[in-house]
Parts: sequence; C-alpha cells; structure tokens
Amino acid sequence: MFSDLATIRTDVKDRLTAILPSTWRCEATLEGTIKALVPVLYIEFVRIDTVVQGQPLPQGQVGTSFNVIITDPQTDAEKAEDAVDAHVLKVLGSLDKFADIYWENAEKKRLQDGPMAWTISVLALASTITEGD
Repeated sequence: MFSDLATIRTDVKDRLTAILPSTWRCEATLEGTIKALVPVLYIEFVRIDTVVQGQPLPQGQVGTSFNVIITDPQTDAEKAEDAVDAHVLKVLGSLDKFADIYWENAEKKRLQDGPMAWTISVLALASTITEGD
C-alpha cells in the first residue's frame, strides 16, 4: 500500500518510471499528448474510492483509480498499432509484479489528437492517515 494519498501521483510515477525502458518518457498528467520521438506513458488519476470490488476498505485506506495510457511516436497506422501492442504487453507484465498496484482491463483506441494508445485501468491502495493523526 502506498503510504500517503497526498504523494501518490509522484509515488506512482516514480514506480512506473523505474520499470520502463530508459528510452521512454513518463508523464504524471494527461493534459494532451506530447509530440515525442519515443513511447510515452501517461498517468491520469480519475477516482478515489473507499469500496473496492464491492468490499469496504478499512478506515484510513482508499483505492485510487487511474489510467495508464501508452502511446508510440509512429505515424504509420499499422506500425503504430503494432508498436503500442508490444508496449502494453511490457507494461502489463511489469504491473503484475507489484503487490499494491492492480490492473483491471486495457482498451486500445486512437486518442483525440491522433496517436494510437492503450489505456489500462489501474488501482492502487493508499493511506489517508497523515502524521499527527
């Protein structure tokens, strides 16, 4: 479990950056895709819940839901689709190794500004208890 809800965005980015190939970029927000010459992984936090898979979490714990979005710089549609397929397999395999990050599903689509992407729905458990509580 992540120790602090206030730092989860940074903590998740650090954790995911460590598992990515060194040539990739990792962005903690999705404000629009970046024109990059390398694959990019975006993290889009979307929800905080006290109930996960129908079960209430103990006091002081929450489930943070976020999307991991993977793009590739290829402009040729067929090459881009093949590339993001290979990328998502690497990321899913890496996510499976974490004991406190869980992925639920992945969906492939073309983003509004053009690139092919996989969006993986992910959940991480975090604490809401801060020092002094």
